[in-house]
Formats: sequence, structure tokens, C-alpha cells
Amino acid sequence: MLIDNPLLLLFLVMGVGAALGTVRIGGVALGPAAALFAGLAVSAADDRLANTPLIVTQVGLGLFIYTVGLASGPSFLAEFRRGGTRVLLGVTALLGMIALTVLALGRVLDLDVGARSGLFAGALTNTPALSAAIGGLGSRITDGSVTDPVVGYSLAYPFGVVTMLLAAHWSLRRSTHVPAGSSAPPAAAAGANATNATLLVLREGLPLMGELQTWNGTKLAFGRVEQRGMVGIATADVQLQPGDRCTVIGAPDDVEQFIAWAGERSPNHLALDRALLDFRRISLSNRKLAGTHLRDLRLETRFGATVTRVRRGDADLVADGDFVLRLGDRLRVVGPASRLGQVATLLGDSDRSLGEVDAMGFSLGLAIGLLIGLIEVPLPGGGSIELGVGGGPLIAGIVLGTLSRSGPITWQVPHAANLTLRQLGILMFLGAVGIRSGATFADAVGTALGGRLALAAAIVTVVLALAALLLSRLLRTDPVTAAGHIAGIETQPAVHAYAAEATKGDQRVDAGYALVLPVAMIVKLILVQLLI
Repeated sequence: MLIDNPLLLLFLVMGVGAALGTVRIGGVALGPAAALFAGLAVSAADDRLANTPLIVTQVGLGLFIYTVGLASGPSFLAEFRRGGTRVLLGVTALLGMIALTVLALGRVLDLDVGARSGLFAGALTNTPALSAAIGGLGSRITDGSVTDPVVGYSLAYPFGVVTMLLAAHWSLRRSTHVPAGSSAPPAAAAGANATNATLLVLREGLPLMGELQTWNGTKLAFGRVEQRGMVGIATADVQLQPGDRCTVIGAPDDVEQFIAWAGERSPNHLALDRALLDFRRISLSNRKLAGTHLRDLRLETRFGATVTRVRRGDADLVADGDFVLRLGDRLRVVGPASRLGQVATLLGDSDRSLGEVDAMGFSLGLAIGLLIGLIEVPLPGGGSIELGVGGGPLIAGIVLGTLSRSGPITWQVPHAANLTLRQLGILMFLGAVGIRSGATFADAVGTALGGRLALAAAIVTVVLALAALLLSRLLRTDPVTAAGHIAGIETQPAVHAYAAEATKGDQRVDAGYALVLPVAMIVKLILVQLLI
């Protein structure tokens, strides 16, 4: 039955792989990569099951890589403008060195181009690079003239995850000793999850509240203010006087430092006083507002309301006028209770809309990415490379995700829908690749070739981990941001998740990951094609 129904087999493998991926050993889980090993096991047991159509792998990879681009585009651009050029040049040089290491080991250990390309993709846990290697070798894999890259990939993948987890852990051990001159932006120095407290003002001569939002390099927001017994919205033109109270929102350390500077913490929390002003979490589902700056909503003048923070995914972010809104953001709005319904109407606040995708925008965007992937770039001395399904959609996603909208077309995808499509895509790709390659993997894993690949994988991943740590020292990157860079260099969500959890959601991890991830993916795609 499974031989005759490859689609049924694929989804069974995806389900089993997803279940296995949640199993944690030493606090680490394989995640979607478990679908690859589930697929390998199935077709290794019976090679007649290796019948999944090739287009299934391409559809899965396209969905995964395009949604990654959409999600990381705005963050990538922001981090790049903040001075990420040196980091990206260093990452590119590091990956080039790893490619040379793989090439040298391939010659010493007698690994052919298929084994080398799979080793490179697996050690760097990069699925698009594996796809590019398989596509570049084409019929040479099926006729047995070269080793299937999946063999090297599957053997090297666990080494890549474990060693880079150790590298991130080692970097975070230094996180309490941030060196002088750290490249981390001051506003990012504390955790991503914002908190609030009520300040009793004691200091005289405070600037206007609009100026206090960037006090001492921090990023703060203000909700309510009480002056002479009257509670109102803390607008930018309000000047606090001794005896006034106001709610301060920001990273925990920033809030504590500001309160200690401006006065003291009030025992009476203004946020609990809902007599005149109320608050409400409102979801942004109005597609016309995707990519809009918060100040352009003019909530203060139109509704007498203000946004104090925005929940994006699992993080609470401080909101200011420059904050760029994305579909799926949940805005904490403070204002008169009678006007909050009007604000909700403006923003949309529809769970149903957040579960939907602009089918036209998504399809056209992915089509643009696939066209970019078809462009062949000639190489000196002959030959050419192309970004393919794993690179073109990434570039398109980064650009279109940053644009958010173009006229009536919404490129942006709500956060929850993006995660769903991304997980579906990567499970589909890895499950299908595993099913197609299980028999070849089984034939090679217990041979001398398997042993040589395992040895090479251990060497390459150790070199990669040490080089990544050395790069962070050379660039004088603070340890928390460096952990994000390490996860981005490896393009490994498990490393990113570990670093984020270990730092309790420090946004420097996310910022470092978002900066490095897109460039690392593209560079790996190019290098793996040079290896074959």
C-alpha cells in the first residue's frame, strides 16, 4: 500500500519525524531534522519505498526558504544599517575557509564530490545547500558515479548541531563579562520582554516625555501619567514635575535604572487604575496597515490612545513612533474605554484574518523568488552557478518582507501563518529527501566511506565552532550577540532556540541571528556549487 501511495508515506514520515523531533536529549531536540532520519529509516528498510516525486522536495524547500526570508527581511535590514557589514564580511570569510577545509579533507580522505558537498551541507546543517548539491549532481547520483550527498549530510548533521550548541554555550559563559567597546547596541542590552512599573517623580527639570523615550541610550515607552490628581495619556509634549506619577515600559534593567534616576517606584501602580483609562490587547489584522510606522496611525489625536508595547511572537517589544508594524502584532493600547473599540476596528483585531494568507501576494512573491533562482551567474574560467529553489526565494522574501505591501498586494504573512508554512515546508522537504535516499544511505553508513565521512564531519564542525568563537573575539562582539551569530552561521534553529532560552529572551540573540542567517544561507548555496 505504501509503495503505491507515496503521498501517504510522506505524511506518515512527516508525522513520525515531527514526533521524534520533540524528544529532548540533554535539553536539545533535533526538531524538523528528525523527519530526514525517519525517511532514511523507512526506505532503508525497503528500497521500493523510495518513490517520492522530486517536485515534492522542491515545493517543501520553496515554502520553507521563502517564509524565512519574509520573516527575517526587516530585522536583517535594521541590523545591517546598525553596522553589520564587518560581521557579514567575517562570516563570508569563515564559510569560505570551511569550504576549503572540506575540500582539503576530501582529498586526504578520498571523498568524491557527492560526499564532499553532503559533508559541507551537513556540517553547516543547511538544507538549501543539500538541495543545491543534489540538483547540481543530477543523474550522476542515480547512476552511482558519485556518492549521494544525503549520506554525508545525514552523517555530519548531528555533529554540526552538537558542536555549535557547545560553541553557543561557551560564548554565553562570558555573558556576564561584556568587554568594553562591545558592538551591541545599548538599547538591545537587556531582555526583549518588556515590563512596566509606576514612577513617582522626584527629580526636577526633566525633559519632555518624547525626549525621555531614548533616555541614556535606552528605549522606553510611557502609558499613563498622573498630574495634580488627573490621570491621562502620556503624550510626547508632557513634562513631568516632582510629585507626578507615570507608568514606564521597557526592558527590566532599563526601567529600574530610569526610576532610580528620575525618582522612586510608586507603591500605587497606575496601570491598575482603570476608572478613566483602560487597556486592551488588539491584534493587527488589517492588511492595509502592514509595514506602517506606529506614529502614522495617529492614535493619540484620533482616539486619545497610545500603544505602550507590542507582542510579536513570544516577545514583548517596546513601541515608539518608528516601530514598523507587521501582521499578527498584538498591540497593548491604553486609552478611554469608549474609544478602544474604534481602535480595534482600525487595526482589524480578527483572528480569522490572521490565519489567512494573501494568496496572490504569497504566490507572486514565491514565483519571483523562483525566477531569481533560475538566473545563471557565469564563473571565471567557465561554468556557472545559480541560487536555485534554496536561494532565489530567500532573496525575494527578504526584499518583499521589508516592503510589506505594494499597492493592493500584501507580501507580508501573519506571524503564526508564517511559522505554520515554514514548518510544513521543512518537514516536507526533509521527509521526502530521506525517503528518496534511504537505500543509498544504508549501503554507505557501515562502510569505510561512512567512517571517513564521520571523521571528516567531526573535524569540520570543530574547526567551524572554534573559528566562529574566534571571529566574535576579533570583531569584539558581545557574548550574547555572538551566540546569535553562531546560530546564524550554522543556520540552525536549535542553536538559536538554546541561546534564546539560556538568555531568557535577550533580543541580542534574535538580532545577531537575523543579521547573519540570510547571508550565510546564500554564501553556503554558492560555495556548495563550487565544491561540485
